[in-house]
Amino acid sequence: MADFQDDALVRAVRAGGSAAFKALYERYARALFGFLWRRTRDREVAEDLTQETFVRVWRHRDDLDPARSVRAYLFQIARRLAVDHLRRKAQLGVAAELDSEQPAAEVDPDAFAKRDRIRQALAALPQQQRAVFCLSRFDGLKYAEIAETLELSVKTVEVHMGRALKKLRDLLRDLAVLLWLPPFL
Repeated sequence: MADFQDDALVRAVRAGGSAAFKALYERYARALFGFLWRRTRDREVAEDLTQETFVRVWRHRDDLDPARSVRAYLFQIARRLAVDHLRRKAQLGVAAELDSEQPAAEVDPDAFAKRDRIRQALAALPQQQRAVFCLSRFDGLKYAEIAETLELSVKTVEVHMGRALKKLRDLLRDLAVLLWLPPFL
């Protein structure tokens, strides 16, 4: 089966062929993992999303079209999974990042108040600005990577980041220096 063309593999997978599905997996799993790792920067997440991509293909194998590129279909599913993961992480991960525990001896007495103010300021940002800011500052993604992840233009990412920084500067005027520190405050 490994020598079959993609369209033949797709027909065999549609027919329920587990050997064809295994061949499809072996052909594309490594490339999908690399694609997902570059977007998530997390090995376990990339592995999980790679598996989820193939789970979805198997569940929806009746929808596969041998006339269309299975490679493009796989990468489209993987990209959507990565976008969903990064959006959830940007929305939910901010609170987790800010809530990380520190040993009591190292905690600044005002740290909890500062953390709450930062959390509130981030929550006050529109969803898209918050996602762009978090992917940039917390995940270390470049604007081009954020644009690809969120399906925006680089210019739109720049605009969202500029607006997010301006709003955060206004809301956190006395704490503005904290916006560039690591998120473990």
